[in-house]
Amino acid sequence: MKRLLIIITCILTAIAAYANPPKLNVEKLFDGRYNGSKDVTTTIYKSNGNYYRGITVKNNPDIIKKIAEAISKDVPRAKEYSDYNGPDGQYTSLQIVNNGEIIYIGMQRDKHGGAFFFIQGKEKAFK
Repeated sequence: MKRLLIIITCILTAIAAYANPPKLNVEKLFDGRYNGSKDVTTTIYKSNGNYYRGITVKNNPDIIKKIAEAISKDVPRAKEYSDYNGPDGQYTSLQIVNNGEIIYIGMQRDKHGGAFFFIQGKEKAFK
């Protein structure tokens, strides 16, 4: 009987750990801190089981730096990571697995002082 209780406890603990929200640093960027900023446009939507959030920044290097820092803090959790510097800008992307689903994170910085950042995945990945 004790063995059965231990096995059940282990299974429930594993299920609870598997179904944790991702708690990504980049998610904190959508806490409303940029609402009202004329340099920032925020987009959030859910559709057909997908969840998407995006931030477009124009001419505000401080905000772009904060986004880049948040992304770099999440890199150790990434299954896939790439960073590319080209003649037209810098592109960063990573994939993080949570709840068996992939969360896609990306940022494009252009040479004119603007940036576009997004986080996207199945809703299940964020629960």
